[in-house]
Amino acid sequence: MVMKNKVLYCAGFILLLLAACTEKRYKVDTDSVQVPLHFTYLYKEVLPEDGKTGPDEVLKSLKAGYPALSRGYLEEILQLGHPDTPFTKVNLAGFLADPYIKETRTAIYKTFPDTKSIEKEYTDALKRYSVFTPQAVVPSVVFSYNGFNYAVVALDTCMLVGMEMYLGEKFSGYTGLNWPDYIRQRRNPELMVPETLTGWLMTEFPKDNKSTTFIDEVVYRGKIIFYLQHLLPDRAEKDLFGYTEQGFNYALENEGNIYGYFIEKQLFYSEDKREIIKYTEEAPFSAGMPRETPGRIAWFTGWRIVSSYMKNHEDVTIDQLMRNHDYKTLFTQSKYKPKK
Repeated sequence: MVMKNKVLYCAGFILLLLAACTEKRYKVDTDSVQVPLHFTYLYKEVLPEDGKTGPDEVLKSLKAGYPALSRGYLEEILQLGHPDTPFTKVNLAGFLADPYIKETRTAIYKTFPDTKSIEKEYTDALKRYSVFTPQAVVPSVVFSYNGFNYAVVALDTCMLVGMEMYLGEKFSGYTGLNWPDYIRQRRNPELMVPETLTGWLMTEFPKDNKSTTFIDEVVYRGKIIFYLQHLLPDRAEKDLFGYTEQGFNYALENEGNIYGYFIEKQLFYSEDKREIIKYTEEAPFSAGMPRETPGRIAWFTGWRIVSSYMKNHEDVTIDQLMRNHDYKTLFTQSKYKPKK
């Protein structure tokens, strides 16, 4: 009996040791990582806090502070025109005088009196990013105003984070845009970092366009969330998806039923784009499932599949995972079998 207890104790110890080793491969001492990180504040140039700066001064400031960016920013993001044409000054004057823009400017400075805590989270995440994918470009973060069009604009060496997209779900300006509740609930400041990093990862690691089935989409999105999870290890998992706590808990508790539904409907190898969109794109809930099931549920299932794959393949790095476009093999080798 004594010997048996010792064997059980040793077996338990080995399991704990293996679990610790598995977690260790994702731990990064961010204090020891030396990587140049830059934060700039484009929104302060185009929406000066005093609200009195005229179009000439704004244009001059934009050109001086962002010489390589100002043209594309004014033409493509704000759609005000080429910075060197007189008509752009007219458009910019109207922009600065618009009551809705004034309201947005006030809300931005009130919501973000400073960005120190946000910069800290970006810094630690991007340091991890530089370790996990050492060949990748570590972007500069440009706090921007993106005209309510983009939460993040990913460029070659920087990402433009739209401050106006994170003013809190009760910001009156969102009502004027006719955004539904399930969109507005993700417009809170605390979701800025995970949501914009998701956008950056999807740009840096695009899906193979030759992969067209539902399972390809599921696993691809699962890879994005898995990577995000390890860039932001201190975040609540619900934040990775932008789910409410209730929605995330429902997904966890019904993981097997969700997976079973996809199996029952023979969706995994379907190429029906309408079916794919139902479970990957914005929606108040996932069609065909109970209304408690949050939208974009394929992201959740994909995350669970990829997590299972990485648990069973301890020799695979995150970089190797992200560059693997054989989504079907990742799925079959994940050995994912959730309990119903």
